[in-house]
Amino acid sequence: MNNRKAEFILAIIGASLAVLGVLIMGGIVLLATFSAVREAPQMATDDQIGMVIGGAFIGINFILAVIASVFGFIAAFKMKNGTSVKGWSIVLVVVGGLCFFSYGSITGILFLIAGILSLVKSANEKKTFDTF
Repeated sequence: MNNRKAEFILAIIGASLAVLGVLIMGGIVLLATFSAVREAPQMATDDQIGMVIGGAFIGINFILAVIASVFGFIAAFKMKNGTSVKGWSIVLVVVGGLCFFSYGSITGILFLIAGILSLVKSANEKKTFDTF
């Protein structure tokens, strides 16, 4: 079994940035909610539609940030223990792709790099064992 320190560190940093994204998105949601309540009587229908669409976008990104942080931490510690490394590497690649194209490009890149590095190392381990 190879040392997976780089993948562990990248996944932990990515998950920590996802937690930071959760905190920022939570603050934005609270700010938007309180400012919308105060200005609600003066808004036109178009403004309300825009706020609903914007709120939905923020809500989806908030949910994705929570999911990314949870799966990032779980994948990092499961990969460190060596249990089902290939499966958790694929999870990191999928979550990294979703993060990259939605709320956090840096988080997504870190998850993608950690997942790809781990997949390459697991493929090299298999080739090494097959040659003996």
